[in-house]
Amino acid sequence: MPPVRILIGLALAWAAATLAPLAHAADAPQAPDGGPTAQVRVAALQRGSLSREMTALGSVRVGNAQAVGVSFPRPVEVMRVLVRPGSVVRRGQALLAVRGVAGGDIAFVQARDAVDFARLDLQRVRRLAERQLMTQAEVDAARKTLADAQAQLAAAQAQQLGRGEITQGAPFDGVVTSVQATPGSVLGSGSPALMLAPAGRAEVVVGVPPDVAHGLRPGQAATVHATFDGEQTAQARVAAIGGIVDPQTHLVEVVLEVPAPARGWMPGTSIQARLALDAWSGWVVPRQAVLRDAAGQAYVFQDDHGRALRVDVTLAIDTPERSGLTGKLHPDLPLVVLGNYELADGMALKVER
Repeated sequence: MPPVRILIGLALAWAAATLAPLAHAADAPQAPDGGPTAQVRVAALQRGSLSREMTALGSVRVGNAQAVGVSFPRPVEVMRVLVRPGSVVRRGQALLAVRGVAGGDIAFVQARDAVDFARLDLQRVRRLAERQLMTQAEVDAARKTLADAQAQLAAAQAQQLGRGEITQGAPFDGVVTSVQATPGSVLGSGSPALMLAPAGRAEVVVGVPPDVAHGLRPGQAATVHATFDGEQTAQARVAAIGGIVDPQTHLVEVVLEVPAPARGWMPGTSIQARLALDAWSGWVVPRQAVLRDAAGQAYVFQDDHGRALRVDVTLAIDTPERSGLTGKLHPDLPLVVLGNYELADGMALKVER
């Protein structure tokens, strides 16, 4: 190629590389004073309330607080246990069979014999009184003796004495939470053979850090859902906050009462709970409106009559979608919510409509 053509080609390439950025800059929006203009979206500054939330993990268990013990008013020997922990039972369903321990029915026999004797003695005293051989006071005393004997027999019957083998039924619909009795064991008077919790009284137990536990109060609302099925959601409330830290998990146990658990939730189901913590009120803005500079200072931009106005703020509370701010914000100036990453203080703004 002749040298002249080579020089002309180099000159054209240099011109293209030099003028292209200038042409691009000429296409960019320009402020009236010749500076750059940024296209942004704004929104009115608003006050509102935010609650800090946290997610806690736990599981479903039957309502131990409502569980009752199935026991007997006298010592008994366990013959058969007909349920196991986790069994769902109906009212009247057989739970276990027992019988009185050796010699345990002596009190019943004595009470029954005392009633028979007192009844015969009253008949005798009445016959003698009719023949004026007994006074009315003696008749009244015999009548009282019979009443006392009948009361002793009723007490023995209430203790299920003299009935041989007894099958104990469930007092209500429920879930067996634990079984203490085994065939052949002897239960003392009032000792529970098993624990039974009412059906439909599920509760969720989750663990939270100690500092979070201090901020919770009974009655606070919570939302719970099954870990492996997010569609199973239920509303709950804080029923109790533990007073000790678990040495293994280093968390505090929080009990959430679920009045109407999602269908299919069974004891042991893994649960996630969202707990509302401290509430805050003030300036509430979209989270993307808040920026931070190299020093970590949080700030936002407001539309000051077509110019970007930087305002330093303090982030009081932060949620996944919104942030709560304090600072010298101007209530009458719109807040830049999109396009703020390209802004500098004083830059001209072109607001999307």
